[in-house]
Parts: sequence; structure tokens; C-alpha cells
Amino acid sequence: MDRERLAYRKFVIVSHLRSGTHLLRTALESHPAVVCQTEVFNSDNRRLPYPLTTPTVEVLRRWVYRQFPDTVACVGFTLQVYHPWGLRAFPGIRENPAWGDVWTWLSRMKAVRIIHLRRENSLRRHLSHVMARRSRVWHAWDPDRVKTVSHLGPPPDGDGPGSPREPVTLDAARLEVDFEETERLHEAVTRRFRDHALCSISYESLTRDFDARCREVQDFLQLPLAPLTAAVGKLETRSLADAIANYGDLKRHFADTRWAAFFED
Repeated sequence: MDRERLAYRKFVIVSHLRSGTHLLRTALESHPAVVCQTEVFNSDNRRLPYPLTTPTVEVLRRWVYRQFPDTVACVGFTLQVYHPWGLRAFPGIRENPAWGDVWTWLSRMKAVRIIHLRRENSLRRHLSHVMARRSRVWHAWDPDRVKTVSHLGPPPDGDGPGSPREPVTLDAARLEVDFEETERLHEAVTRRFRDHALCSISYESLTRDFDARCREVQDFLQLPLAPLTAAVGKLETRSLADAIANYGDLKRHFADTRWAAFFED
């Protein structure tokens, strides 16, 4: 897809679900010169404004890298590492083979800058996913900011964390599948985009020093520095031991594995 005549710089936030994707993308959209679309290739989103048969290149041209006013300096979107496929650890996610070439298209677009955002603690990421599926509350939107960021459909209401959520029991075998799958998917990102400008950021560092990471990303995108604010907050603030009913058993189970460090409590 040759759209280099467009004046703005293109970027993609490549991440994994429950890893701070919307924290970073809504922060970037608080910059007056940035547009960052949401998950345009999320085939599990039943509210997409276009059919799953829409060619990948048409989605990119019509919904992402389209014409914008001259005041826009950077345009991007978010892409989860498994899109447009499913996940072994969470069967039932809707897949779309028609978008299977999205990674090929992006790898050919050498001018696209890649922000690789990953959550170092895959246990916390897994827990967040399980909790979100159970509660059906996916984001703690700021009601004052939710309408200021890009949405494919109508913006959601400003959801908070809702009522207290009961601790969950996690399956050790399913966790292992998720840990291995997450490693493989993130390793594929670095291989696919080894010839691109790439900025790697962890969710943990983003939440620990939000302003510093935002400055780093703005510098990477060659933007004039501006204070950024996100439109989402944390849903889960409990310790792992408080949120996982069988935490002790799981910690013992994984004690001699390369994932032992995930069990921080």
C-alpha cells in the first residue's frame, strides 16, 4: 500500500489484550497532533462498522491512514499480537482469515513506526482477561474523556470498576498455554518488524512512570512534547494473592519454571 504522499507519520501500537493498549492509545490521542484508531482488525468485535470480508488494504486506507487536516502529524491504530486469529488459551474468540495478510501489509510498509507494548507479568495479564470476561467490564473509562478519543462505533459510557469482584480460581494448564502463547506471539513481533523503527515499552514501566514513557513515545514519533492524559484507568488494584483463590497452589506449581517470577506476592 503506497500512501507515502500523506504528510503525517504512520504508526501502530502492537500489544496484547489487557496490556495497557487503550491506556497508551488514549494518552496519545490527548496530543493535539495525533489520531490513534482503536482495534480495527478485531474480528471478535461484533460492532465493527464494516463486514469481515472488507479487504485488509481497504480497512487501512479507509479507516486508518486516510486524509486528515494538516494539523495532524501522526496517525496510527492498535493491533493485538493475535489479530485476526484466536487464542489457544481462550478458545471461542472469533477469527477472520480474510485479514490474515495484515502482518504482511504492515511489514512491507517500511515507513510505519512500531510501538511494541507488552505486559511483563503474564499472570496479571491473564487474570485481567479472566476478570474482564467474567464481569463484562473491559475498561474503566473516564467519562470526561471518553468522547475525545477515536472509536469505530459510538463511544461507551464511562464505566468504572463496578462492584467488587470475587476472587477467581485459575487453571494451571491453561496458564501454561497462555504463558507460552504470549511469548511466541511477542517474539514474532520483533521478527516481523526487525527492519522498522521500533520502540519497546512495558506496561509496568508505563504505569510506574507514565510521564516519562509518554515523553519517550512522543520523541519516537517525532512529536513536539505535550502533557498527555489517558481516558482509561485501572480496573484491578488487588494483589495477586487476594484476586486469585488458588494463588498458593499455583505459586508452588510454577516455582521451578521460567514463569516463577510472575508470582510476586
